[in-house]
Amino acid sequence: MTAVLGRTVVGPADDPQADTRAPSEPVNVRHSLWSARWPAIALQTCIDTVEAAPPALQPQVRRELPCATCPENTRCLNAKRGEIGPLLFDREIQTSPRSSESSLFPRELMAPMLEVGLECLPHYRKPEYDGDRFVVVSGWDMAWSEKVGGDYLVKVTAVGDRMGRQPHRVIDIERHQRMSYPQQVALVEQHHHRYSTDLDVIEGDAMQIVYRQSLQEGTTVPVMSHHAAGQKRDLQSGVPGMIVDFTNRRWSFPYRRDGRGFDDVETLLAEFEAFGWEDGKLQGSGEHDDCVMAFWHCWWGMRLMLGQVGEIATGLQQGRE
Repeated sequence: MTAVLGRTVVGPADDPQADTRAPSEPVNVRHSLWSARWPAIALQTCIDTVEAAPPALQPQVRRELPCATCPENTRCLNAKRGEIGPLLFDREIQTSPRSSESSLFPRELMAPMLEVGLECLPHYRKPEYDGDRFVVVSGWDMAWSEKVGGDYLVKVTAVGDRMGRQPHRVIDIERHQRMSYPQQVALVEQHHHRYSTDLDVIEGDAMQIVYRQSLQEGTTVPVMSHHAAGQKRDLQSGVPGMIVDFTNRRWSFPYRRDGRGFDDVETLLAEFEAFGWEDGKLQGSGEHDDCVMAFWHCWWGMRLMLGQVGEIATGLQQGRE
């Protein structure tokens, strides 16, 4: 058990068996754009090692392959990714077009907030002696399609300090694909109980409003809608508004390389770096921006709960209309 921001972890965070999240997708070990020259993993023995592990543990097993001493590491994408890191790998090898100059959230902005000794938590309970001091918020970007290659469902959970003595800390990030509507609703309810959330924020645009209505009618989850349309570009409450908090290091992110959820944190950082202005629109240059949207909902909900936006007095009631 690690003491940080008044948390109590139910189940040791460094125990793989304590990870009770929904089954993860297996990692890609076989497919690349030019497999004959740059295979995802060069050796069949390494492929077999990764595929033999449970899906939830495959990212960690892949990272721990002995790439540094492998004679095939010069033609293995996995070895190259481990050598230069995922962000440089995406930019230099996979030719992600976003430069730090055009990114709203370049690597140098995010790096000071990375906590290399912390990992994502499987559970969270507020401390009994000082529980009112802390607030727990989850932001959800729900998936539109359960088909292969469809949208990701992404959740970001954070703990905030009402007294402002410590940065708001991200304690969990999860990404899921190919989940049905009932499975997604059930997951939100499950995570509310696992992390004792005070507020769960779900995008209120288009069909995603149905998720909020279902949760309000059938569960005790304290859910609220956040309408992205018209607000996303706002310099105070939109995505650009997070820059001020990041510049002042008001947030922190778990970043233990062998820890739970490390790959999901890396995905969030990569999406942050790929996010910026393009042709007058605020968007990500990568394939997905689901993690950025989920974090934005969490950030907005945290400000709401801490009284930093005017809707705090009536926001929850408005969200239930």
